[in-house]
Amino acid sequence: MNYIKQIITVTRWEYSRFFKPKNEAIGLIIMLLLSGTLYFGGKYALSESIPEINVFVLNDNNGTLTEILKNNFTVRQLASDQKNIFIKGLNENKNNVLLDIKNGTIELYAYKNNRDIKKLKTHLDIYHQQIEMQKLGLSAEQLASVLSPASTKETFIIKDNSSNRLILSYFFAGLMILAVFLSFAYQFTAITGEKQLRITEQIVSAISPQVWMDGKILGITLTGISSMITYSLLFILGGVIYFQFTGASVLTILEYLHLPSIALFLPFALIGVLIWNAILAAIASVITDPNNSGKSSLMMLPVVFVIASFLVTRDPDSGLSVFISWFPLTSATSMPMRWAITEVGIWQLIGSFLILLLTFYLLRKIAAKIFRVSILLTGKEPSWSEVYKFVKMK
Repeated sequence: MNYIKQIITVTRWEYSRFFKPKNEAIGLIIMLLLSGTLYFGGKYALSESIPEINVFVLNDNNGTLTEILKNNFTVRQLASDQKNIFIKGLNENKNNVLLDIKNGTIELYAYKNNRDIKKLKTHLDIYHQQIEMQKLGLSAEQLASVLSPASTKETFIIKDNSSNRLILSYFFAGLMILAVFLSFAYQFTAITGEKQLRITEQIVSAISPQVWMDGKILGITLTGISSMITYSLLFILGGVIYFQFTGASVLTILEYLHLPSIALFLPFALIGVLIWNAILAAIASVITDPNNSGKSSLMMLPVVFVIASFLVTRDPDSGLSVFISWFPLTSATSMPMRWAITEVGIWQLIGSFLILLLTFYLLRKIAAKIFRVSILLTGKEPSWSEVYKFVKMK
């Protein structure tokens, strides 16, 4: 059996071992139900309800406050001699609120502070603004004119779709984090479990460590990419449902799906996940006991670099953003993110992608070297100096 056939055999075995369509479907259904519950529950919790409070106004001589409140609240006038009786009765009439205007100050009496009271305060702010404008002799139109922004007519060579593209770039980063977490779980389970069960020695006696490692990296990467595509479709479906319930056109979601950016993201994501799987496989190879090993925490290292890619969104044209879009441990996420929200030369895309390919080629070699020697060690977990010697071995 030649190298290619062996790679395909190991890859298919690893892929079928971890990617279960039935489990994916069950997971998607659970996520849809959970997302729907959270959406409708949140919408209900944050929905604007009709205020339940009854507002009584005292000393509103010119009727300005009553005029402002009457469209949103039930407003009544209160006689001055009824104030003390009203305040004492708040323990029983918990929905009543008293507003007493004294020397430019509004005294508010209520049973407790709640959402309706907070909404009432926003209207009190409007009342205060109107009173101050009257003192200055300004009309509402004059104040609005003073506070209005400068009138500008803008023309740019590069059209800015930053809001929609920014959301798309966050979506890219989220998918990469998902793929990294899946790779972490699968590599950790596969390699450390096989080492503890002493299965690996039997397998590598039939095929080379390089073939075994390449097959694992490819198989688990395909599992991660499959999950990325599955959850991408789920998010798109969720977006369609969201726009349907909010009354917006379903076609609105197409404004967020920039096809050139998506087409660029896929090859970068593939090589990026391959790189991280090679690194995770190398780390998992030197872990003897996952319950007590101090090296287990390094399996979370990829998440740090993926999160660092979010720095691109702050200023995609800065020197730091350019650097992390070329640095192979961050470029798989940051370069597609940069390209989605700013102008990036084609030579930068090609150069960054070639560096990614070269990095993966070297890391898979290093991972196989470490794996080849570490499977022969029993009892003692290799130190970092020993791992360095593994890498130098031919």
